This record gives sequence, structure tokens and C-alpha cells, in this order.
Amino acid sequence: MSVVQSRADNAERRILILSAFNYTLPAASQAINGIEARLREAGGQEFAIDAEFLDLFRVTDPAHEMRMAAFVREKYAARPPRAVIVLGSAALQFIMKHPDIVAPQIPVVFAGVSPATYANLRPPSNVTGVFFELNFERTLELAKRLQPSAKRLFVISGASALEDRAWQEVGRRTIAQHPRQFETTYLFGLSHDALMTEVSRIPSDAIVIFLTFLIDGAGKPFTPKEVAKDIARVSAAPVYGPYDTYTGTGVVGGFVETFESHGAAAADLVLAIEGGSDPASLPPRLNPAQAFRVDARAMARWGLKQSNLPADTIVLFKEPSLWEEHRYLITAVALVIALQMAGVAALLIQRRHRTRAELSLSESEDRMTFTAASANIGLWQFDRSTDELWATEHCRTMFGFADDTSLTRETFVAAVHPEDRRVAVGTLRGLLRGHATVTDIRIIRPDGQIRWFRIRARAPLDSNGSPDQLSGIFGIFVDITDQKAAESEADLQRQEITHLMRVSTLGELSGAIAHEVNQPLTAILSNAQAALYLLEQDEPNLAEVRDALQDIVKEDSRAGSVIRRLRGLLKKDQTRSEFIDLNEMVDSAKALLRAELISRRVTIETDLATSRPIVHGDSVQLQQVLLNLIINSMDAMVSSPVSQRRVRVRTRDALNGAVELLVSDSGCGISNVDGKRLFTPFYTTKDHGLGLGLTICSSIIRKHGGTINLQNNEAGGATAKITLPARPMLMAAQ
Repeated sequence: MSVVQSRADNAERRILILSAFNYTLPAASQAINGIEARLREAGGQEFAIDAEFLDLFRVTDPAHEMRMAAFVREKYAARPPRAVIVLGSAALQFIMKHPDIVAPQIPVVFAGVSPATYANLRPPSNVTGVFFELNFERTLELAKRLQPSAKRLFVISGASALEDRAWQEVGRRTIAQHPRQFETTYLFGLSHDALMTEVSRIPSDAIVIFLTFLIDGAGKPFTPKEVAKDIARVSAAPVYGPYDTYTGTGVVGGFVETFESHGAAAADLVLAIEGGSDPASLPPRLNPAQAFRVDARAMARWGLKQSNLPADTIVLFKEPSLWEEHRYLITAVALVIALQMAGVAALLIQRRHRTRAELSLSESEDRMTFTAASANIGLWQFDRSTDELWATEHCRTMFGFADDTSLTRETFVAAVHPEDRRVAVGTLRGLLRGHATVTDIRIIRPDGQIRWFRIRARAPLDSNGSPDQLSGIFGIFVDITDQKAAESEADLQRQEITHLMRVSTLGELSGAIAHEVNQPLTAILSNAQAALYLLEQDEPNLAEVRDALQDIVKEDSRAGSVIRRLRGLLKKDQTRSEFIDLNEMVDSAKALLRAELISRRVTIETDLATSRPIVHGDSVQLQQVLLNLIINSMDAMVSSPVSQRRVRVRTRDALNGAVELLVSDSGCGISNVDGKRLFTPFYTTKDHGLGLGLTICSSIIRKHGGTINLQNNEAGGATAKITLPARPMLMAAQ
């Protein structure tokens, strides 16, 4: 029976919650409350919610686990749930170890599982959920802000094989990466009594961080909330903790998420699955409701200042201020006073504005000139009737004109670089017809220095919209020499990055390329040895010697072809434009990747257009794009069965006269969120990626006048489509 049929037959939407903890643990109870509240809110009374507490931490013998598996299996055999929510990493391991307790098609949503534990378990595709990330670093950041002079750090945790020790590793790794500014003491795995003795000896100027405590060193189970209360009671130093359940026990606080919001986030995934989403399309996520939360009473006990708290910290149990209690009365009184003051201020402002207006008439020209000079801008105006060019003193300085130089149209044109004079004169002619212009030209200063200037100019129009022949032309000069130099430097850096990414791609293929070159070299050696052997015979068989020598020539040509392709990709030349046969480029890339395809057990199929599409551009850069897309396709199929690892490369003519190059795979595809950001610099979905490959591919394709986009296939996998102008279109444009 399919999942859809199963859900259709189950009119009652039953959800099963499997908690790895005992029902007395506040965190588990609060998470379940959050799940129930969100499901009730979304579905009214349509959801029937069952919860089972497996108690896998306090009772650890295998027989207990088998009894619980049999109990759940038999209890829900007649009325299987539509989805299962598991709380805690032990519960996720439990349902993966006993998948037969519910139907294998039923979606499983986890909560309270760390990203590291999830990565180690590698659940099947019907499993998704909400990560619980104990942010030790942010909690330590809070403690450092509140106790900036602290030099000693104490970290406390229990002896549970799963939860306690997992968070201990998180704490150790964080402190190991932290600058050595603390003398750190780990109070891990002690008995409860021994722990209380050690905590009572902690000095008052230290930082104490309490992680979790499910089982003590003597094997006795505990509720972490009660242990937090005991620690806060006997400790002379402030105590911090990354769990919301510690709030109100005397602990100062930490960077936490409420367990209600954590459960609600898991319920949201259940609702999405109920709405028709496939669990495989819902990747595990973090709960966005994490924040700094502190207890104002605990801060007051240890004399900690709220002014040192990070912004947006949630302060609980805070006594209301005078403003919070009487805000409306204070607002009303302030409003009356403000209205009275506004009347007086209006009279004063009116008088002040009148005085300013009188002064601004005489100062406006000086201010404008000074502002323009400060921004390295020169103001100018051309008088058509006198052929004179007025300019500010800063404009003279920019051009290097002497104070006694007469500014005319000819003076300006003579200063323009000979190669740009035609453009400058055309700009002035366009202005005479009433068109506003923006033009970049080069100016040769009297000292021989060449500077770039941007001219912005316009000629005013009369009431009929025609050029006003009686008015002059006005505009500005802007020195953009530094901008032009920066653009040139940026273009050079882009070329360097493109070359480095090409070298990086070949570095990844180094093993396959070495194998590809080694094969013809081995064949050359074997044929040469065979030829020598034949020649040593009394009557050598010249036909066989000729065949051996022909094989040597063939294999030498094959090795030379590989090396020429590598040399072309590794060369750091200027960009070249030439006509490129896309079919030949595909065959060349396929030959270059042959050994890598074999090692990864990937099959490549080509469907090349019979019209042999030709494009114009840089063959090295376009082949770099094709190699990057094929390697991305192979990376996307790492977890796919070998029989499904197929890359298909196609060339075809588009309807609009362009040429299309398509690279398809049968991998995991792309998510909607990732699809929007894949071309963003430094964004990557690979563990080892830099996030520059697709960005550079997009830049190269745009430079060639084309487009590139990625989309999922209906049958699975993704397709990258490149559209480039064909040779006839380029020739027409030329």
C-alpha cells in the first residue's frame, strides 16, 4: 500500500511521539507541549496525538529496549500513525534500529538531535527534523560580557553515555578553539555529592557553565533542572547554562531556545508533510528561536550589570520600571508639554529661517563651489554667444590650466586626448540639439599626465521642448582616474581568480589525468620493447615491427592530445576570441574526464546537434565552464546507485537562433532556496567547496553574451542550461 493510500484510509490524523526520556524530564514535557499546541492550532481537533516515554537513559539494558520496541509495535499495529516524532538522539537511534515498529513509509521527524549525531547516523530519506544545537560559544560569550575580569572557568556535566558525554565534547572543542584566557576545570562524571563538594569550593570571581546531568558518576539518574538548582544554591560564582529549563533555578541564563518553540518547529515539519511535501525535500534545520535569555533575579544576586548584556537579550523576572507602570500617564503629560513648547519653537524657527534665507542668498555660490571642490568635481558653463567656457577654480586645477589661460571651446578640445577628441566634439554637438549626455574622456595635462574625466552636461529646453538657443550649456567634470584604475585592477583579479579556479579543477582531476597519460606511455613502452625484440630476430617480421611502430605513433598522439588539452587549460594567456565548435569542445572535455568518469563509475552520454553549432568566444574559458558543470554533476551523484550515475551532455539549436548546451544528471537535485543563491559568491552546498565555481561560470557566460540557469528535472536530478549567441548572430552584429 502506498503512503498516499495509507493516509487516505486513516481518516483520523494520528501522530505518535516517542521520547527517549522519562516523563519527569521538564525539557521533554515542554517540547511535547509545543508540538501539541502547534498541531492543535493548525488542525483543530483533527489530530490524535499519542506519546510514549521510552526512558532509554535511565534504563540502558538491551532487554528494556527490546520490550519497548515490542510494546510500541503491538500497541499501534491496528492504528498506525501518519507520522512519528522522536525526541532525543537515543529515540532516533531506537526507531532506526527497529524500523518495523511502524510502517517503513511513515515519515519520521526528529527533535533534540545534534547535527553531529545526525551526520553519524545517516538516516533514510523519510527522516527529517529540527537540530538542537547547544551553543556553548554564545553562552560563554554572555558570561564574558557579564564577568570581563574572570580568569577561571568551570564546566560541569554528568556521566550519561549519550547526552552528557556528547555535550562534553562540544564544550571541550569550543574551549580548545578559544584563546587561552581561562584556566579551565572540567567537573565531568562525578557523583552528585562529590560534585556539590567541588562546586562549593569554586571562587566567587570564576565562571561556571552547567551543561547537562542525566546520570551521575555513581549511575544514579537525575533531572538536570534539579541539579542546576543545587549547583546555583551552593556556588559562590555565577552559574550559566544553555538550556531554557534552567531558567528560574538560580542560573543566570545563556544562549538558549525554548523547548516549546523547538517542539513547535518539529510540528511545522509534520504540517508541511501533511500538506503534501516529501520528507526528502525538507532538509533538517535549526530552530530560529534561539536567543540570549537571563534571569534578572539571579543577576541581582551576583551583582551583574544588565547594561553589559548583548542587544536583544530577553530579561525574565524583571521588576517593572516607573515608565513600564505609568507609561500612558507620562506620555500624556509629555504630550501636553510638547505642544506648548512646539508653539514657542515654531515662532523661533520662523524667525531663524528668515535670517538664514537672507544669509544664504550671498553664500550659496561659495557653498556650491566648495562642495564641488571637496568632492573633486569641477563646475562649468559654456556661453554659445561668446564661445567662452566658465569654470570654477578647482576645474582649472583639475585640468592643470594656468590662471591666465583663457577658457574657450578650443582650449578645452585641445586638452582632450587625440583619440577622444571626436567623442568630445560629438558630445557638444549632441548638447546643441538638446540631449543630456554622460561621456568619459581622457585629458592630457600640461605636465604630460593623463587623467580620466566624466563629463555630465545638458542644454536647457524652452517652453516648447526645443533647445534654448539663448541659454548656455552647463555641466560638471568628475575625475574618475582612480575608478578606472580600480576597474582595471578588478578585471585583472577576476582573470586571476578564473585561472586559479581552472587550475583547482585540474588539481582535483590530477589522479585521473595522470592515469590517462600513463596508459599511452605504458603502451608506447610495451610496443617499443616488442619492436626491439622483433628486430633482434634473425629474420625479423617487418610487418609486425611496422604495426608496433604505428601503435607507438598512435599512443604518442593520444598522450600528446591529453597534454595539449592540459596545457591549454593551464596557460595564463589573455582572453582570445575565436570560432568554437561546441561538439568538438564536448568531445574534448569528455576525453579529458574519461579516467575520472571511470574512477567514479559515472556514465556520460552525448546528444550532439548534427548542425555542428558554432559560437564565438574564448575556448579555454568555455571549456572551463563545461568541466565545472560535469564535475558538479558527478559530485551530485555520489550517493546515487551506480546504475543511475549518468551525465547527459546535449547541444542543440534554440528557437531564437541561439545555441544551447545542456548538462543533466540524475543526482539529488537542488532545493528552491539553494537555487536562488547558487550563483552568489562564496555560497556553496559542498563541504569542500569555495563557492566560486558557479559564480565564475556565470561571469564567463555573461561575458560571452549568453545566460546560464539551473533547474530540477521532473524525473530527478538537475539540468544546467547555457544559451550562447550563434555564429550567424555574432557576424550580423559585427
